[in-house]
Amino acid sequence: MKRTPLYDVHTALGATFATSHGDWNLVAHFANPIEEHLAVRNGIGIIDLSHRGRFWLTGEDRATFLHRINSNDVEGLKVGEGNCAMMLTNRGKIISDMKVCAFKDGIGVTTNAETTEILFKELDKYIIAEDVVLENCTDRTGVIAIHGPQSGHLVHTCLGFDVTELKEFHSICQEVNGNLIACFRSDETGEIGYEIYVAAESMGWLWDTLLAKGRDFNAKPIGLTALNSLRIEAGIPRYGAELSDSVIPLEAELEHAIDFEKGCYIGQEIVARMKYRGHPNRLLRGLEIECDTPPVKNDLIVDSDKEIGWITSAVASPSLDKTIALGYVRMAYTDAGSNVKIMTRDKSVDATVEALPFYKSGM
Repeated sequence: MKRTPLYDVHTALGATFATSHGDWNLVAHFANPIEEHLAVRNGIGIIDLSHRGRFWLTGEDRATFLHRINSNDVEGLKVGEGNCAMMLTNRGKIISDMKVCAFKDGIGVTTNAETTEILFKELDKYIIAEDVVLENCTDRTGVIAIHGPQSGHLVHTCLGFDVTELKEFHSICQEVNGNLIACFRSDETGEIGYEIYVAAESMGWLWDTLLAKGRDFNAKPIGLTALNSLRIEAGIPRYGAELSDSVIPLEAELEHAIDFEKGCYIGQEIVARMKYRGHPNRLLRGLEIECDTPPVKNDLIVDSDKEIGWITSAVASPSLDKTIALGYVRMAYTDAGSNVKIMTRDKSVDATVEALPFYKSGM
């Protein structure tokens, strides 16, 4: 069982743990998950995301190498700039999504815990004659995320630099109290969010600083239960739920993770053909469901007993006070307002297809 560097700190705070994202023992919640969810919507939530995979690429050919195998632009990134990208199979299916950011001395890549091992192997096998060194730095680094309308103010208070003009997937790298800090913007809850990367041995200092300074902003530590309900409201797909090696990026509405002008990359032909010569057979959509108990993953979406899709994630939404879900539906049912049914374990319930996101902040 894997643990983050802050496991003992979380235990002292009374955290409830659960096994998730593979074999990680992670914080499900510290207190009431609904209160943690609303803390992000109304102020600030602080969460340990050190279970996610982190790679570091160096060498003269690092940008050229990564550019030719993933779905988005890398060669055009200036220092401090980044984007969301995909590693695909030669059939255009998603091996892993990733966040990429260019730094002065290397390129940082962050991915999901579930895909850390396979993405590292895929990247490594394509390094042939290039001057590229690929390192898995997950164990020697950590990351704490801050989400919510006041998150930028807390970053400024704790770290001393202004992030208000930082665009999503862009970063600032500075030294703070002898600790090298990389602050990366990532809005994965539907609110403004920042991920702060630091050496593993400095995680305790960073966590304590954020919680202490965060009291003035009514910030709360949160767990993965709240993070999941937040990202469902924001309509953001996650690997292991909406994304898998059976999904093509356009089905998940992930065009922002693809550069259609860059030329060849692995899986490019299939993705380009789908965009310019055809269309997906299914699309990721939201569903508002007429029941109090959320359906579960893989519950079928039907119309007159005809299977038209399936549920990928569902939650009783704390922000919207209704049951919502993400799921894939056939093209004929993707218009907002389409009426469908969900086949749960013991009954059929009514649902309405909704455009995503369910929730959008005024950021």
